[in-house]
Parts: sequence; C-alpha cells; structure tokens
Amino acid sequence: MNNIKNISEKSEEESQSEVIVNKLNQNSENKLYKDLLNKIQNSPVIVNRLDYYPNSIPLGSFCFAVSFILYGFYESKVHASEDNFLYVVIFLFGGIGQLTAGIFEFIKSRTFPATLYITYGLYFLSFFYGKKTSQNNFSDDAQKIFFASWAFLGAPLIVYSLRINIFFLIQTIAVVAFFVIKCIGVCIDSGPLKGIVSGILELVAGFSSLYICYGQILNEHFNGTILPSIPLKKDNDIDDFIIKRE
Repeated sequence: MNNIKNISEKSEEESQSEVIVNKLNQNSENKLYKDLLNKIQNSPVIVNRLDYYPNSIPLGSFCFAVSFILYGFYESKVHASEDNFLYVVIFLFGGIGQLTAGIFEFIKSRTFPATLYITYGLYFLSFFYGKKTSQNNFSDDAQKIFFASWAFLGAPLIVYSLRINIFFLIQTIAVVAFFVIKCIGVCIDSGPLKGIVSGILELVAGFSSLYICYGQILNEHFNGTILPSIPLKKDNDIDDFIIKRE
C-alpha cells in the first residue's frame, strides 16, 4: 500500500500512466502487481484533467501581497492619503483576484489553498464594502467584532503553517497578529496600534506573500531552486503549496 501511495509524489512532468507503470515495474515479481501492470499496459492512456490548469498559487499570493503592502504603507504613514485608488486595488486584487485563485484551487481539489484564498478574498471584499458604505465610519463595536473574529478564525492557520514553509508561517503569524493588534487598538483607542504597528505587520505579511509568489514562478520557470522555500516539515505532503513544485 505504501508503494501505491508514493505514486502521487512523482514529478508532474511524467504522465499519470507512466508513473503507475514505472512503479509497478519495480514490483513485477509480485503476482498482484504483475496482473495490474498487464491491465494498465493494455488500457487507454490515462489523462489527468488537472494538468490543463495552471498553478494559481502565485496569482493568489501576488494579489494578497499587493493589497496588504499598499494598505500597510498607508497605515504605517509611508503614504499619507487614503483615496479611491487604494480601495480599487483592494477590491480587484484583494477581493476578485484571490477569489479567482481560490476557485482554481477548488477545481484542482486542493482544499487548503482554496479555502485560504477564497476566505481572504471575501475578507477584502467585506472590508471594501464596509469602508465604502459606512463612509469610513465604522463604529468601535463593529470593528472590535470584525477584527476579533478574524483573529480567532485565523489563529488555527498558524498550526497548519508549521507543515509548509518558513515564509508562509511568517505571513500567517503577521496576519493573525495584525487582527489582534487592530482589535486591541480599537479597544484601548490607541492610534499607534491601529496605525503604525498594524501597518508594519501588514507589510511583513505582504512581502512574505510576495516572496512565495515570485519563488513559485521562478522555481517553476527555471525548473530548479532559485528562491528556496525553507520547508518546515520533511517530506511535505501539502500537495505543491510550497515554493518548489516537486
């Protein structure tokens, strides 16, 4: 059973049928494997429909990074004005872009990245809608509930991040810390916590996500490790939600 399970860990450059045949050839002395090998060799070529879809993780990571970096610049006072351009970027990149990436991950049956991107996409859409409809006048109670809820819901992702890589862990910790600091800042009415500190955390999360994005693109394009992912778990089994696609 372990031999059959390891089939899924082969390079995606090989077709699914070739992987199965190669694995069975290694166990050809076993009668069960030999019979199965004969059936496969006489069957039509297996085509994996998921091979037709691109890797959507760079798209989701880039959209997340753009939204968090730009708003982080605003909140950390690097960019002083809050205008419609900022909200357009949040709506298109943070909302629509991440939802698109999440839908592609859902189609490819990758539950975790699909849930992550769709959830973040809905967060940015709800943030955009709330800002525009309330004329930037959220009540304190609404902000407390909003940020506390996201901090509570995002905290378990830190545990899951321990199975992926160091940059995703940094991103997740920074995002959860951002929600916590925002909530505390509203509760004690602290301008620095609501502004500069939360802005810095957004920048940390955004640039970590940007590294993941470019790492995926460069490593995949050059078929090698250009930007190392520094995985936290040996024999990572989170599909290819790490920078280097094996």
